[in-house]
Amino acid sequence: MAPKGGLGKTTVATNLAVGLAKLAPLSVVLVDADTQFGDVATALSLAPAHTLPDLVAGVAPEDTLVMKTLLTAHQSGIYTVCGADLPAEGDRVTGDQLSHLLRQLSSIFRFVIVDTAPGLGDHALAALELATDAVFLCDMSVPSARGLRKELAVLASIGMLPPVRHVVLNLADRKSGLSVRDIEATIGVPVDVAIPRSTLVALSTNRGIPILQTKGRNPASTALTALVHRFEPSAFLKRGHLHRRVVVA
Repeated sequence: MAPKGGLGKTTVATNLAVGLAKLAPLSVVLVDADTQFGDVATALSLAPAHTLPDLVAGVAPEDTLVMKTLLTAHQSGIYTVCGADLPAEGDRVTGDQLSHLLRQLSSIFRFVIVDTAPGLGDHALAALELATDAVFLCDMSVPSARGLRKELAVLASIGMLPPVRHVVLNLADRKSGLSVRDIEATIGVPVDVAIPRSTLVALSTNRGIPILQTKGRNPASTALTALVHRFEPSAFLKRGHLHRRVVVA
């Protein structure tokens, strides 16, 4: 989740899915819940035969086996529910339909990752209501940090903060005039993972190959791997160690 667009939600979501598939092959599904302008398919170089509107209509909502046949498989070992081809088609998907689909998927997959649209629309709130974890993104800009502070405050006021929160500082560098401590002071919670600004991430996005799908190691992939490890079963036993001071190189 993120209050604004352009913060790398889809990049983080696709890499999180690919990374988790290494821990739990064929047990991860990624749902593109940006119903109008989702680009999970583009980020993964997929040409899906079926998209989100297909999975919430017809027989699929009543038959989980039928629904599973409509998923799109990716070579990394994850399954996907890609967004609609046209915004008008995505507009027909309701928050209730998305909730039902997420319940279906959670009955057969260990990890269900939802890439939401920016802000707190019906679909984002529907996903949050069912979520065990939320990954919140911001970058090293004042508008982004203030936006996330407001988003967290709204969710807290309506009792919709999931049990576990992960704050990701994306596009981090030391040239913005702000430090990680400045961002933490603004949003009011610790930063858990900082993903450094990297041309390799931009290149991987443009190629449609998540950086965690490749074998090379670099600071960005190391940070994304750290996010993945927060979802390992043993991580729950180490909650007291999950919030460490983050340093941007």
